[in-house]
Amino acid sequence: MGGHMRKALLAAACAAMLGASAQAQGNATCGETADAWPLMETLKGHFNRGDYRAFLEDTGPMLSHKVADYPALFGAMDELFPDGFHHCQTVLVRDEKPAFRQELIMFTRDDMRGPITLLLIAAKLQDEAQLVYFTYNSAVTEVLGKLQ
Repeated sequence: MGGHMRKALLAAACAAMLGASAQAQGNATCGETADAWPLMETLKGHFNRGDYRAFLEDTGPMLSHKVADYPALFGAMDELFPDGFHHCQTVLVRDEKPAFRQELIMFTRDDMRGPITLLLIAAKLQDEAQLVYFTYNSAVTEVLGKLQ
């Protein structure tokens, strides 16, 4: 199956899963599982609540230099979604042993047509999870293109 077809099918599956579980999900969690990484859950909570500065500040040492870029990274989110989102759902968790994780999370509001999709990529270094990359976009395919 071609890369574009695979990404389109993944996008459709993610949207379907989000729709099915978003109503039940509410604001409690974004679908936390027993093997959840606490750093990822903290960051998803900040993003869901619209606390984008705390999100950026809590990304950890590998991305601490990004805090200075806050206006460029999250200025539009502060304007468009200052109170965060009504629903969120983790739709993909991909672990690579021994210590690498990617999570794809979709955030929606009742007044939105489609989701904001967030990709978090982290690695455990000396047994501590550290975020190494993140991106978000209203175009799911843009985020899917960053999956490793």
